[in-house]
Amino acid sequence: MLWVILLLGASGMVGGYAAEQATIPKLQYRPGTPNIVVETCRQAAIAAARTHASEMGAELVRVDAASAGEMRRARGGQRAPVEVGIVYSRPSGREARQGVVECRVDRRGRATIADLAGAAR
Repeated sequence: MLWVILLLGASGMVGGYAAEQATIPKLQYRPGTPNIVVETCRQAAIAAARTHASEMGAELVRVDAASAGEMRRARGGQRAPVEVGIVYSRPSGREARQGVVECRVDRRGRATIADLAGAAR
């Protein structure tokens, strides 16, 4: 009887861990955008995702980012394609969103996300 209880408890812990891992978006790295720019864009995505989370009544769990290709020059700075994965927690469960966004980096190094709402897949 004790073995059954231990086995059920262990399988519940493993199942909980597997469910947690299933909500982490798998980002596809494509070279071209330097890591420092990706991190700056990730910070901009975090700020936008926090605002979005509070509007939806959710909690922001994690934000990941990866280079999604070559940067391009733009008026006043550069445009960097960055793949972003976001995990929100709601009372009904976790929700993951993922997609490539355009990150605009000005000459001072400040980043803005052009369309975070489009990062839903």
